[in-house]
Amino acid sequence: MTSSAGSLLIMVLWVLVLIGFLAGEYLDHNRQKASLATGAWDKLRQTQAVESVLALFSVDTWPLPGQKENKGVWNRVSPDGVEMWVRVDDESNRININNAQEGQIRDKIRTLLGDELEDEADQMADAILDWRDHDSDTRKRGAEAGFYQSNGLSYRPANGPFKVLTELLLVRGVTQDIFWGNPIIGPLAGEGKQAARSLIEDFTIYPKEEKRVSIVAPGRQNSYNCVVALLEKKSDRWDVVNLYQAMLINSDLDMQSSDSDEGLH
Repeated sequence: MTSSAGSLLIMVLWVLVLIGFLAGEYLDHNRQKASLATGAWDKLRQTQAVESVLALFSVDTWPLPGQKENKGVWNRVSPDGVEMWVRVDDESNRININNAQEGQIRDKIRTLLGDELEDEADQMADAILDWRDHDSDTRKRGAEAGFYQSNGLSYRPANGPFKVLTELLLVRGVTQDIFWGNPIIGPLAGEGKQAARSLIEDFTIYPKEEKRVSIVAPGRQNSYNCVVALLEKKSDRWDVVNLYQAMLINSDLDMQSSDSDEGLH
């Protein structure tokens, strides 16, 4: 083989390698685009399914055909083939965090966190109470403006009632896990099982008669969408007045996928 022929062969091999690399990049790019498109479509379907469930429960009569009224427990529904769990109750069994006595709030948070975290529970309770009261006096384990400022936060305590439940996430010591808990536990444990304790489950800022619709919708792998909607009676219908939503991850959750990755087993 001459030197020029050898050089030509090497060049051809490099061209083939380059073509293979570009083809791989092209396929990977298309796979990513397809995955994004599929994810966006799944999200749209789930959003529309949630809206359908809320519309379904905006009437006074129990809307699930063939079932007796089943408030306070999880019911499995599949609007447009999107599997999810829904539970309907009211606010009467929850503590109103804006007007409850200090002892009620402290006891509930101690129960939520457990005996081994009593100090953390007292700190959280004091911080919540400092947030809602109208003065700037700091409780023993609480937090007023100085704490938030010294920690580089741009906000200060409201020194007034909570306007939305997610305002609790701004309070010292309140984490996403404590606020949301693990709502998937109830549906997986079976009908009649309550959700795991959490701030959004145990507390309210709404009148006792308002309707609460809780929805758990499995996502891909170990993620799930949690929706808590508060509905107010207006004339002959219930209208959504506030909606709280979060995409949560449960690393301990074993969720088998159906063909559409939306099955809950």
